Order: sequence, then C-alpha cells, then structure tokens
Amino acid sequence: MIGMINKLKANWLSIALTIVVIISLFLSGLIWTNPYQYEGTRRENVMKSSQQYTAQSMGDVYLPTTVVRTNGRGNQVFLYSTPASLTREMKNIIRGWQFGRVTTVKSNNSDVYLSYLRRHNAITLSYPKAIPTLVFNETFSQTVNSDQVSQINHIVIPLKGPREVYLLSDHRYGIYRLQVKKGNFKQITKLTKGARGIAVDHKIVNGTTMLTYPKSFTLPVFAFQVANQNIDTLSSNLLSSNQRSNITSSENGDEVVYSSGNNQRLVYHRTNGTVDYESFTNSDDHRSTDQLYSYFYNRLVKTGVQLSNVRFDGTSNHQRRFTYRTFVDGFPIFNEDGYGSIQLMAGSGTERCQMSRYSLQVPLPINQQEVKLPATPEVLNDLHASPHFRDIKGIRVGYLWRSDDSNKVVKLTPTYFVWYHGNWVDYEQLLK
Repeated sequence: MIGMINKLKANWLSIALTIVVIISLFLSGLIWTNPYQYEGTRRENVMKSSQQYTAQSMGDVYLPTTVVRTNGRGNQVFLYSTPASLTREMKNIIRGWQFGRVTTVKSNNSDVYLSYLRRHNAITLSYPKAIPTLVFNETFSQTVNSDQVSQINHIVIPLKGPREVYLLSDHRYGIYRLQVKKGNFKQITKLTKGARGIAVDHKIVNGTTMLTYPKSFTLPVFAFQVANQNIDTLSSNLLSSNQRSNITSSENGDEVVYSSGNNQRLVYHRTNGTVDYESFTNSDDHRSTDQLYSYFYNRLVKTGVQLSNVRFDGTSNHQRRFTYRTFVDGFPIFNEDGYGSIQLMAGSGTERCQMSRYSLQVPLPINQQEVKLPATPEVLNDLHASPHFRDIKGIRVGYLWRSDDSNKVVKLTPTYFVWYHGNWVDYEQLLK
C-alpha cells in the first residue's frame, strides 16, 4: 500500500496531464457531435447581451414631461435641473399609492378647469398631448376606470388638505377626483426640494391649455457628444423579421436603399444622416389608437436607440402618427432635420418610421453664459406683427440642436418654438 502511494507521488504530473487530455477529448467530442446546440447557446447569450441596450419601460417613455409647483399664494414655477429625473422618481412613488373610486368634479367649464391647473399648494404633472387612461394605468400601476376617464392631460397632486389626486382632461375640460387610500404625500414634497424653478403661468388660449412664462428668464447652454448608430445595424433592426431575413442594398446618388423582400424598404440619406422606413401590408391597420401606444413603444425599442431621455411628445394625422422626442432638463429638443425625434406612423396598409442615426450621448463641459429668453407675452407681441401669426397654433420653450460640421458634437441653445404648418419652428425664423 505504501509502495503504491509512493509510486503515485512520483508520477503525479503524468497522471494529471492524462486526466486533462481525457477531459479535453470528451468536451471536444460533445462539440463535434452537437455543434449547433453549442453555437445556439452561444448565439442566444450574445443576443441577450445585445438586447440590453435599453432599460426604459413603456411607462418611462410615456411619462409626463413637465412638473409645476404652485405655492400657497398661487405662484407657479416650472421645476427643472434636478440630480434625478423628477417625473421618473414621482412615477416610482405613485406606483405604490392605492387609489379609490373616480368622481367627476366638473366638465365643460374652462374657468373651473383653469382654477384646478392653478390650484394652490399643489404639484401638477403635464403631458405634451393627452394620453389614454390605459397608458396612465400602465405607467403608474393603477386601475383607473377608463370608461369614466378616457384620456388625461394633467395630474394635479394637492400637498395639503384631503388625500386626493385630480386627473384633468383638456377634452371638454373634464376634472376627475381620485381618493388616495394609501400614499405618502411628503415624499413628493421632499422630492421637489432643491430643483431650479422658472416662473410660469397656466393659461387657456383658443381652447387649449398653455404654459406661459410671464417674466424673462435664463437657461443654460448644453454641449453633448453625438452617438452615430451604425446604419447597417439600424437597417437590420428595422427590416429583419427573423434571423433568415435577406436584406439587400443599393446606392442611388446620396441615398442608400435597403430592402427586405417586396414589402419592406429603408432609405438612408447620407447627407444629413436621416432614415425613412416603410413596411407595406395587404390589409389596412385595424389597431385601435389605444393599442398603438404599446405597439409603437415596441417598435421604438426595436430601433436600438438609447431611450433614457426619450419621451412621447404627441400625435397627429388623426392620432395615427406618433412623435417621440429627446428631452434635456425637462425641455424638448428640436432640429430642422429631425435630430432628436422619432416619428412612427400606421394606416392604410403602411407603416412608416422617420428618424436619424444621430443621438445625444455624453454631456461635455461648455464655457458659455446662460441665454436670456423674453417673457411669453413679449414673444407673442413680436409674432403678432409678422404675417405668419395667424398660422401659429402653439408655443413652447425648448432647445435647438446645432451640430458641428462633423456631427460629432452638438450644442443645445434654448429658445421659443412655435407650431407652424405642422412643425415646431424657432420663432426667430418667423421674425426675419
């Protein structure tokens, strides 16, 4: 027995090497005899890893975009520039609340409606355009009866008084009360402390609610490094319906045309980096408008665009055209080539997507003074003197995207934008 142990000690290296060779041959045999299972597992892991480009939920994309605080004297301020996203943090708080039944307070009265938008000691969350109650429920994990409240423009949270929340719909000036059975209002108050504020005032102009700036104010200029999404990856994301999709491409002057079969086509414009995608079907789209919110969200994810600062920004074309836009510090970003926005459309047997391969990536330091913007009444007076005034349908403050020649760095400059002939345009263009 002792002799055997001594023999093992003397030959331990040879024995260890023999074991390693046997294990290696065994694993190689498994791979050679079943290579597809091995490669499939590897491909599945790679795909799972590549699909982790966005952590934004549907509720994050459909969050309200503005937060207004009204004090006890009725003074309102637009809150911005906070360490964390106010609306995202509020979403997390409200998801833990328990609402009671819905009660209709008032409808068809603009004066009462405006008084609730200006309610003292309250926080008001607003959407750029109305959203269905079903989307509100998805975002805030609630079960509000959509038969009683069909769409929502504003959420008013009183910070003092009875424990209740009000849902406001610009359509017929509907005001709806929700009792709060469970919820900590102090968390909302604590969350808004430390945010920068700009004096604002809610108004109703031509039947539409509007956030106005009664005094001149200043906003910072931002600089960002630009991310350029690979056009081959983007075309594959939009055109591929499965791993066997056969995508072809051809060049036509400044354009590169990608296609998959006879029913999908993507045109890439190299000069400005924009993309037009079309998908044709043999039947009309029968999705309801409410269904489009989740359907277009899934299409948005499929583009591969980083969605951390992307929000729903409205609908048009009879609610069949959705616009999603990048926001910075609570303000929307605009560009004449459409940078910072994604438009998705459906109807008449066609689905379309218009977007850019450019997106904001890393904030950069910039040594530039804040820009002073005039009060809204002053801007409207200047516009009133122009021949374009009667074609203006809305006004808002946002950031203008200006790129350098290489499209590697973008400077964001604050200004007013007006809704003019179906587009948001820098108001100064109409004053020239």
